[in-house]
Amino acid sequence: MDIRIYQILRDRGRMTDTELAEELGTSITTARRRRTKLQEKGHLLVIALLVLQEADLVYTDVLIKISPQGSLKELNDLIEEAIEDIRIYEVTQYVDKKAVLLRFFEQDMQDINKHIHKFLLARDIVEDYEILPAAKTPKAWNRVLSDDEHI
Repeated sequence: MDIRIYQILRDRGRMTDTELAEELGTSITTARRRRTKLQEKGHLLVIALLVLQEADLVYTDVLIKISPQGSLKELNDLIEEAIEDIRIYEVTQYVDKKAVLLRFFEQDMQDINKHIHKFLLARDIVEDYEILPAAKTPKAWNRVLSDDEHI
């Protein structure tokens, strides 16, 4: 039932416990109790997301190659500062610790470019980085965001 709760909320978004219970074919109390338990355990997080392309914001992935001479403290500092930066909406650290992906958003390409370079240029731990400006996102968070032609 827990996976079904996740699937329903993922597919339908916000809904009342009454609506959730109807979808599950169970009582409102059971639906609420199971949903609340999932949230309390940290298995389910109900959040709002800004769909950047719909808000006419530019967004860019930056793949960072980490210097082999960099210390673990430098890496952790980079990640912590990225987490604190309001223009970085996602930070992904890879298993081998040789790469980090940062996802930036801004009003326009010129501002995002300045922000990326300002954030990365003075860091010894950054060996190299590749800026990959996004054209559009057809699917995210298991939802189709654009039915337009893809290419």
